[in-house]
Parts: sequence; C-alpha cells; structure tokens
Amino acid sequence: MKSIEYILNKFNITSLVDEKDKPIRQIRLENFTRNDLARLFAELEFKRGVEVGVERGLYSKVLLESNKDLYLYCVDPLLVYSGYREHVTQSKMDEFHFEVYDRLDQAGGSPRRFSFYRDFSMEVVHDFANNSIDFVYIDGNHDFKHTTEDIAEWSKKVKKGGIVAGHDFNRNKKKDYHCHVKDVVQGWTYAYDIKPYFVTSDKSPSWFWVK
Repeated sequence: MKSIEYILNKFNITSLVDEKDKPIRQIRLENFTRNDLARLFAELEFKRGVEVGVERGLYSKVLLESNKDLYLYCVDPLLVYSGYREHVTQSKMDEFHFEVYDRLDQAGGSPRRFSFYRDFSMEVVHDFANNSIDFVYIDGNHDFKHTTEDIAEWSKKVKKGGIVAGHDFNRNKKKDYHCHVKDVVQGWTYAYDIKPYFVTSDKSPSWFWVK
C-alpha cells in the first residue's frame, strides 16, 4: 500500500477537500505525537532514514527503538556558532557527541545501526544519492535560511512514497532565537503544491508529508 493511502486509512481520512470543495492543505493529527511518527516509519517498513539535528540523540533513540530494521544516519556539527544556541558552550557540545554514541549503541544494539556525521547539513547531504532514503527528519537550525536549505536539499534524497518531516512547527522571533519553521513549511508546501501535509499534536509539533 502506498504511504499516503496507508496514512489516510490509518486516520480515517475520507476526503482531501473541505466543505467548499477546496483542497485541504494541512491536516492536524489529534493524539498523534512525534513518537507515534517514529512508529509510523516502522509500520511503513522504512529501513533507511536521516535525522538532521541530533544534539543529545534523544529522538534518534526513539527512532531506533521503534524500528528494529532501521539504519539511521545522524547529522549534527555539534558546534557553537553565531546565531544558533549561543547559550550552549562548545565543551557541552563535545559532551553531547559522546552521549549520542552511548545512547544509540544502547538503543540500537549490535551490530551498530547508526552512523554519525559531525558536520553541517549542507556538507553531508551531497554524500547521499537522490531518491535513496525512506525518510528525513529535519531538526537543525530553525531560522529561515537553514530550514529552507534543509527542506530543499534533503527532500531530493527521499524516495517517492517516502516522508519528508521535521520538528518545531512553530513561529518564534525572540531576541536570541528565531524559529521560522512554520513560515518555511507553509510557504514551501504552497509554492510546490504539496497537499496535504500533516502536523502532530505535540506541544512543539512535528510536520511531515509524503513525497
């Protein structure tokens, strides 16, 4: 069964148009969290995925534990730089690097089911062929430029029928932290006529669509 058909059946979605017969662009999934999304990847028999923005590996652990057949590629420079997480010290980021390996080795078992790229997303993306992965989960720098770059480049790497997804479907313009994810996802899906896309029910929602 195709991914979109499976998802529509799973949530009993019988129509993709509203009462005015206009296409529904966004579907909010009640009582469906990003942990459930990890389990959905397993249900869809996804075996090769990328997580962009790993930090301590907390969601990486969920992804591996939810899907015993998954090989996960983790991408994060774990580097303090201007404009991103300036409250985190480089020594703390270095600690995260070792913490990720310990956490994911425990979660994934043996043989190891993950690779860690300690580099920037746009440097790593070229290591993957187009249409070669089942999903990408984007949770890196949330400003407009970086979110747009991640969606633009990593979505090319996802197979047809795979899922392009990410975290923090929010809009935030604090002095020391900008989150433009909601703006980028809404703009991207509108510009490229992607419909529907889905939003989870978490406090910091995830978003995803089927390619």
